Amino acid sequence: MSQVFLSYRHVPPDEHLAEGLCAYLEERGLRVFIDKQIRIGLDWVAEIDRQLRASDSFVVFLSEGSIRSDMVRQEIQTAHEIRQEGKMVIFPVRLGFEGKLPYDLASYLNRIQYALWKPGDPAEKLFALLHAAITEGASLPVTPSLDDPMVVSFADPTVVAERKGIPLPAADPRIVMETGTIRLDSPFYVRRKEDEAAERCLAQSWSTIVVKGPRQSGKSSLLARMHALSKRDGRRSVYLDFQTFDEPQLASLGTTLQTLARRIARTLKTTIQPADVWDSDLLGEKGSFAEFLTRAILDGSSSPVVLILDEVDRLFDRLYRGDFFAAVRGWHNNRATDEAWENLHLVLGHATDPALWIENLNESPFNVGDRLRLGDFNRDHVADLNARHGSPLHSLEEIAGLMDLVGGHPYLVRQALYVLANERWSLVRLREEAPKDTGPFGDHLRRHLWALLQNDRLRAVVAKIAKGGGCGDEALFHRLLASGLVEGETRFEARLRCALYQQYFSLHL
Repeated sequence: MSQVFLSYRHVPPDEHLAEGLCAYLEERGLRVFIDKQIRIGLDWVAEIDRQLRASDSFVVFLSEGSIRSDMVRQEIQTAHEIRQEGKMVIFPVRLGFEGKLPYDLASYLNRIQYALWKPGDPAEKLFALLHAAITEGASLPVTPSLDDPMVVSFADPTVVAERKGIPLPAADPRIVMETGTIRLDSPFYVRRKEDEAAERCLAQSWSTIVVKGPRQSGKSSLLARMHALSKRDGRRSVYLDFQTFDEPQLASLGTTLQTLARRIARTLKTTIQPADVWDSDLLGEKGSFAEFLTRAILDGSSSPVVLILDEVDRLFDRLYRGDFFAAVRGWHNNRATDEAWENLHLVLGHATDPALWIENLNESPFNVGDRLRLGDFNRDHVADLNARHGSPLHSLEEIAGLMDLVGGHPYLVRQALYVLANERWSLVRLREEAPKDTGPFGDHLRRHLWALLQNDRLRAVVAKIAKGGGCGDEALFHRLLASGLVEGETRFEARLRCALYQQYFSLHL
C-alpha cells in the first residue's frame, strides 16, 4: 500500500490541520505517516528519514512558522531529491501564507501547483481536495508563477540603510525569525567589513570576488545584497545558485555551461541566444560559452555585467570540475587580452575548500581577485543585534554568556535573540532548554544529526571530535568546516563549533 508523509511544524493551526488530515485520509483507507506516530525508544531522525523514503506522496504545510523550521526544510529537500528520481509526488499546501518562499524552498516548490487554505476556510474541503489529488491524480488549484526563482525581496537599499541599527522594542511584531537568505529590508542584517569590501570591489570597472563562508554564516545574504546593489547602480546582474540546478543539468561540462548560458540569456533577455553561437565540435563547450558571453552581453555597448555564481561547491566532486573552473579562471584572465571582458564582474560563493578538488592552482579561480571570508559574529555584532531586538540581554555579562553557549554562530545568535525577545525567556532558561530536541534550537540540531546519521564516516568523526580526539581525515575535516559544525585551524585541532553543539552531539552520537 502506498504511504502519505505529512510534513508540518508543531504550531497552530498547522498541527491541528495535520492531525485532521491524517484522520481523514486513514478513514478512507490510506496509510499516513505523521511524526506523532514515532514510538518511544526509536531513533527519531533515522525514523523520519526511513518513513520519508517509504512514502510516495508528500504533503507539506507551508506557513509563516513552518518555512522557518530547519526540519521541515530538510524534509522538503529530501522529498525533492526523491521526486527527482520519479518516486514521489509533492503536494504543497499554504496555510494563510501567500508571501514569497525562502530561496531554498522556492527552488524546490515554486513550479509545483499548490492548495491555499485560509483561516476560516472549512478544513474538510481542503482534506477532500488533497485526497482527490493523492488518489486520483487531480491537480491542486493554484498554479505558481514561473518567474525567476530568486525570491529574496529586494527592497530599496536606501530604505534598508535608514532602518539599520534602529532598536525594536521587545515583543515588537516586526521581530521575526528569518532562515536562509535574509531579506534586504530586514532590520536584523548585520553589516560586516566584508560588506564594505564587496561594495568597493563592485565600484571598480571590473572585479573578481570570491566569497567563502560556512553554512549559515551569511554568505548567500551578502551575495543577494551585491546582486541588489548592482541592479540599483545600473549594472546588469545575474544571480545563479547551483543548488537550484537539477541533476541532469549538471551531468557534464556541456550541460552545465549550456544551462548557465540559457539562464543568463533569459535573465538579461539577450537578443543572441546560446543556440545561435554554440558549436561544440569547433569551439568546444568552454569556447562556445565564452563566445556567447562575448557576443551576447560583453559587446561594450551596454552597462557592465555582474555574474554571481553561488554554491559552486556542488561542482567540486564532478569529473569535469577541472575544465569548468579552468573556464572560470579563463574569464578572469581574458581581461588582459580582450577589453570586452573588462565589462564583467565575476562573483563566486562557496563553503568548501577548493584546494581539495582542484589540483592545478594555475587553473583555479579561487586564488585570484579579492577573497572575502565570512566568519562568526564578534561581541560588537552580538551587542548590536541585541539592541535591535529590544535588549533582551541586559548586560555585557549576559551577552558574554550567550556567546559562551553559541559562540558567534550567526544563525544561532539570531535564533537565541528571537526567543529571548519574543518569549521573554531569561538567559538561564535558554541555557536549560538549548540542548533539548524540544528546545528553541531543536530543529537546527536534528537537521545536523539527520545528515550525520546518513554517513557513518562523518558520524564517527564528529563523535571523535566531541571527545577531543581531533579529526583524522583532511577531506572530512573540510567538509565539516563547510557545514559549520566544527572549527579549528587544522584537522588535529578540530573541535565542535560551540558549547551547544558539544552538549548535543556528545549526547546523541
